[in-house]
Amino acid sequence: MSEIANILADIARTADPVGVIRSSVLAQGGFWPDAEIQSGIFEIQLAGIIGLGSSLRTAVDDWILQAKAHLRAAGR
Repeated sequence: MSEIANILADIARTADPVGVIRSSVLAQGGFWPDAEIQSGIFEIQLAGIIGLGSSLRTAVDDWILQAKAHLRAAGR
């Protein structure tokens, strides 16, 4: 199973997809803003997939959509 598929599988087993993505980003040495930021553009770069949003949650949701589309395009 690919890294992307593993992350999506972890997300499917939890009620906290933001926590899964946060853990994955930090495990790879990335940065995660733990402070409550009220406005801005959030970008998640993980496993070659980029998710964007106006909050951490919407950026995670976009990452999930992009990851699923990537796997569909790859035929997985």
